[in-house]
Amino acid sequence: MKLLRKIQYVLTITMTVHLIPTLCEQKKGECMLSTKVQGIVLAAGQGTRFKTGRSKLVEKICGQEMILFATRLLEQLHIPSLVVVGYQKELIQGILENHHGTSVSYCVQEQQKGTGHAVLCTQKYWERDNLLIMNGDVPLVTPQILENLYAEHDKAQADISFVTSHNPDPSCGGYGRVIKKDNSIAIVEARDFEGDPTEECCINAGIYLIRRSFLEEALGALQINEKSQEFYLTDLVKIASQTQRVVVTVDAPFDQIRGINNFQELWAAEQVKRAELLKYWMDHGVHFSAAQNVHLDLDITIGSGTYVGCGVHLQGKTVVGKNCKINENVSLENAKIGDNVTIYPQTIIKDSTVEAEAEVGPFAYVSGNSVIKQKAIIGKFVEVRRSIVGAESKAKHLAYLGDTQLGERVNIGAGTITCNYDGKNKQRTIIGDDAFIGSNNTIVAPVTIGKKSFTAAGSVITDDVPDNALAIGRTHQTNKEGYAEKIRKSHYENKVEFTTAGFVGALKGKNNNSCQ
Repeated sequence: MKLLRKIQYVLTITMTVHLIPTLCEQKKGECMLSTKVQGIVLAAGQGTRFKTGRSKLVEKICGQEMILFATRLLEQLHIPSLVVVGYQKELIQGILENHHGTSVSYCVQEQQKGTGHAVLCTQKYWERDNLLIMNGDVPLVTPQILENLYAEHDKAQADISFVTSHNPDPSCGGYGRVIKKDNSIAIVEARDFEGDPTEECCINAGIYLIRRSFLEEALGALQINEKSQEFYLTDLVKIASQTQRVVVTVDAPFDQIRGINNFQELWAAEQVKRAELLKYWMDHGVHFSAAQNVHLDLDITIGSGTYVGCGVHLQGKTVVGKNCKINENVSLENAKIGDNVTIYPQTIIKDSTVEAEAEVGPFAYVSGNSVIKQKAIIGKFVEVRRSIVGAESKAKHLAYLGDTQLGERVNIGAGTITCNYDGKNKQRTIIGDDAFIGSNNTIVAPVTIGKKSFTAAGSVITDDVPDNALAIGRTHQTNKEGYAEKIRKSHYENKVEFTTAGFVGALKGKNNNSCQ
């Protein structure tokens, strides 16, 4: 290769990403990229084809903003990264800082004059001999692609290396075409390409590895494009070819280098990523009843032997244990689910924990860092918010538990609610072990109900209840015999339709005083 470099021969190498072992494997865990390469992510553009008024890089794929795919990839390979921001820079930086803290550096491109201009803006930040430049909108790139790119770049002692792919589909627009002819090579941007895409099907992935010395020399030779009034980074390939520099291309599967310019392409990329996630979890013993109708985020975990039904959404940092049954149309977001848990259909669990062997749903809602302890049961149309439900406790029907702490083996009757909000502050309810709360109770916090105590059905509990006590908080029932006939007669004489409003009116006398 040194001889080729001396005679300034243009070298073009094409290879398949799966054939070469990763550099980390070659170096026994020490990745060469971490010491030889500096990463630059281009993230200053507007993404106007999305037509949302916000940067396309904040759109999510499998729960993660697009820009984070590039920066997390560089982080995984221990490559220091510099992100070029411009349009909505505060939004982009906020997302990156939330994930990376201060480990990512930034360069501001005040005016977006193309990719070549964006790289020129970074010049004072260059610190290493090789610069890995990649677009921020290629979220499916794998570590192996970058490792193979560096391996071929280093072996050939190349001035510029870049990733290519092949796609003969004429509807696949938006990609620059790689034109190889004799000993020359160039990239023609999509807006300038006039050839047959089925014949010129080699496309540019927007991932470049460039020797710093060549970049310092060649950037000044970039000319502004007359049509777009932008400086194209892709023109560096043509400059390298014309000056007899060493150029290397590394081929990769199209699905792994997809660019995202509109919502259709975003959707397509998410299908690819989701398919990868589904395959991974299937290989680890997870059964999906209808995999095509399941939504999985990147950072979830599912234990082996677990069943996942149709329409399930597993989002955020959700962790599902082993041998669970997650039934149809369940949504779990940042939830922690223990082993052998059953979650019935139409249930939502958000930012909360369900411990082993518990049951939740159907139509239940658990949120606000609630904890459902081992073998507890949260049943139909029950909401639990900011509460702890003790082991083997049960709230099977139509209940609301807000800011409540249940002991073990507590029974919550149907229609019971804890009134946690006094109009200004949230108040807590504490219910001791083995308590039995009757149906249709209204428990007005703050209040404590003791161990092994009972509350009568229909009670309003406003005061603490001692251990082993029975609390009855309802008014005395009064029966007025024969009064129903009077109501019917009144409605007949006045020809009033028998409705709830009419019934209330019938209980009022001529002086408008309520009947006693």
